[in-house]
Amino acid sequence: MHQGILQLFRDEPWLAFDLQGIPRPVDGQPIDRRAEVEVPVEGEQMVVRQGFPDLVLVCLGPDGRASPSRPDGAVLSIEAQKARDWRLRWRLPFFQAVLAKDHELPCWMIVVSFSDEMSADLRVWAEGPQPRVEAMVLDVHTAAAIRDPEQAKKSPQAAVLAAALHGSRGDLKAATAGLQATRTLPEAQRQAYTMTILAAVSRADRRKLMELIPKDEHDPLWEIEMNSGTFHLGLEQGREQGREQGQRAVLAEMTLALLEVRGVAVDAASEARIRGEPSLTRLRAWAAAAREVTRVGALFE
Repeated sequence: MHQGILQLFRDEPWLAFDLQGIPRPVDGQPIDRRAEVEVPVEGEQMVVRQGFPDLVLVCLGPDGRASPSRPDGAVLSIEAQKARDWRLRWRLPFFQAVLAKDHELPCWMIVVSFSDEMSADLRVWAEGPQPRVEAMVLDVHTAAAIRDPEQAKKSPQAAVLAAALHGSRGDLKAATAGLQATRTLPEAQRQAYTMTILAAVSRADRRKLMELIPKDEHDPLWEIEMNSGTFHLGLEQGREQGREQGQRAVLAEMTLALLEVRGVAVDAASEARIRGEPSLTRLRAWAAAAREVTRVGALFE
């Protein structure tokens, strides 16, 4: 679900501004610049610098440049939080300062929060003490539920985000409207958005929603390219192609996502084992088995 939420912002970067009725700071379409925080290690291998945002989008504005007198552009940093994380108290101000310095542009911090505790923390941190955390928070209180299918179709990214947020709280009408909004989208996008919604809702609601999806699409929802380095739920598409480390990351994320969307509980030890598995052959087997197992331990038998 985490990566699926980020994909919504890749597809519609101004989503947070539009949902909260805030004017877009500049014209233009921000693009994904997360690759710029990669650093080389051990020869040609590249890894993302630790402690950087989940997603960084940059818009340079009409003239393609920034100046001290008129910073014609914007940087958007997006974090998706399923649970409370105290580390953001210090990380978010750091992200904002570093990104503003690197790009010499105004920087907005955006947090999608599925946790009331996380949202409450962000409100407190915005008041102080220093450094204050200035973030746009999208949660069930600030992103309205979209339950009208026709309204949902007009803004599918907003509808899917609302479906995930409110669906996670049991709002089946919002989740259903989000699913309906995906029906006319291209296949890959429809599958990615559908999996994001299914991953957010309870197991019982997931069964109900699956009944709304044509039977011939059930299997394709789990059919994700294993070796391409791309993953519909939002790993950095294309940047990891041909790299063994990237393939391992894709397969591990796919295995965990399939288990999550099917309602199979994954304990911390099992998640660590999947993420830390060095064998591509074993990871491919786990990714295939994740479509069928009913408990995570069955992967390792």
